[in-house]
Amino acid sequence: MARQVSASSGWSWSALLLGPFWYFSNGLVKKGLFLLAIALFSVGLAAPFIWVYCAVRAKSDLYEKRLIEKTRYDIGQI
Repeated sequence: MARQVSASSGWSWSALLLGPFWYFSNGLVKKGLFLLAIALFSVGLAAPFIWVYCAVRAKSDLYEKRLIEKTRYDIGQI
């Protein structure tokens, strides 16, 4: 079965440059704190991997957040 790639997936250069701080600026505070904590507790050794993870996952994480917010809003209208 082929995996569908949505318009929300792909590389994010801004997330690569900002890492967990990109998550903070886009309202994904819990995930940003988690990623930053991993980077700090690993004494910076995991930081490059976390920044690349942010670049790969940022768009889809933001899409999921917006989808949840939209669903919550629509259910409230019923």
